[in-house]
Amino acid sequence: MNIANRTPELELFNNIVQGKFPQRILLIEAKSGFGKTWLLRRFTDTLPTNTLCVPMDLKSAQRGIPYIFSSVRKRLGQERFPRLNAAVRQYLGGGIDISDTTMIGKDQQFSVVLSNVDESTRNFRLTALREAFFEDLRAINQRIVFLFDSYEKAPRELEEWLGGEFLTEVVDTPQLIVVIAGQQIPQPTIEWMDLSHCCSLGAILELEAWYDYSQQAGLPLNQDEVKTTMRILKGQPAKIVETLEVLAKEGQ
Repeated sequence: MNIANRTPELELFNNIVQGKFPQRILLIEAKSGFGKTWLLRRFTDTLPTNTLCVPMDLKSAQRGIPYIFSSVRKRLGQERFPRLNAAVRQYLGGGIDISDTTMIGKDQQFSVVLSNVDESTRNFRLTALREAFFEDLRAINQRIVFLFDSYEKAPRELEEWLGGEFLTEVVDTPQLIVVIAGQQIPQPTIEWMDLSHCCSLGAILELEAWYDYSQQAGLPLNQDEVKTTMRILKGQPAKIVETLEVLAKEGQ
């Protein structure tokens, strides 16, 4: 879905990436249909070429915390995570090499490390993996952007981990920028609240923006038609886009 514009949010994100804005944790809250996913895609389109980016949709993260480790390592390259690889190799044990995907697939290694152990052992291992993960990230001499979508769809443990230990580590990882978007977002804690900025996506009620969108999309509509649609639907992006497309088809 394309929408008319989110110029202020795009400018804010670009300023964060360029280091012109002191915060590095951007929380985006909005109801369904207000363009969160579209905005995250636009963020990726505006990144400088030397910036590393890892987009993650948390409704796909049913394995929980291991999903984050495996997704980031896969996207950025296994060779960038020597400490994390060593920690996994240590816990897997039994002579199973981390590169042996026949016995344990790369995407499953973290789940194996954190399963079938008591809670104390699991917490110890999770802490070790997290520390190794962030040490490896800090050794990467490039700007890194994590984009998390659908925060409210994540498993409860992952939600709590992201809003707690994970974002606390981000404070000490200066080249890392994190965007978390959802109908719900993490509640700031004392550890990372000073590094965060929260914005809510509201209605888009700029007639000029919607009319420009309709023209760029090739929809043969006049300003009055666009204006009426925008007002009736109270600026809700998804419904406006859908209705404008229907009106254009009916007018053909």
